[in-house]
Amino acid sequence: MKKILLTIAINLFLIPVFAQETKEEPIKLKGVEVENDYHKNISWIKSKPIPLVSKDFTVSPYSVTYIQIYFGMYVKDGKQYMTPIRLVNRYKDSEWIFFDEVSYLLGSRKEVKAGKGVVFKVVDDETDKDVNKGISEHSDILANENAISFIKYVLNNETGLNIRYTNTRENKYVEIDVPDGTKKLQKHFKTLIDYYNMFNEKFKLNQEF
Repeated sequence: MKKILLTIAINLFLIPVFAQETKEEPIKLKGVEVENDYHKNISWIKSKPIPLVSKDFTVSPYSVTYIQIYFGMYVKDGKQYMTPIRLVNRYKDSEWIFFDEVSYLLGSRKEVKAGKGVVFKVVDDETDKDVNKGISEHSDILANENAISFIKYVLNNETGLNIRYTNTRENKYVEIDVPDGTKKLQKHFKTLIDYYNMFNEKFKLNQEF
């Protein structure tokens, strides 16, 4: 698997994952990442991982708690396809939570205290676990109705954000107050969704987000 930061042009018509032998101008993608899986002949287009904690990022943002959305592009039987959006939640700390639910509380501090915050929840019973310079728990799900509603709310609202990672089996959780609220999420979600909708229109896939 090869990861390419898309500060360069990607020609969606000449690489084998995308369609065909059409000579068109390369589509230049910026502000996203691409992973080309040549074994499965698919390209994953991803938003940049958005760190959810204040930290001096002298290392990759992948090394901390983050959120990310992405989708795939591939060709089958000469026809272009695009996968639905997927949502990634990654939690990293020194102790396990074994979360199977993520809850997003959005709103200003005043709204939240008044009970007027907006909450979206997603569930994943198959969260991956890893130990590498700390504990990492990683959820990667197909965006269901709740996840889609969360993404759309972020796209339309710059506000505060508190995220709760819950182990519903043991009734325990941890919470993170995201320092910039939805500001960075909004920026990177929008970039990814704009490309998703652009490809949808270009290839007439009837999958607008």
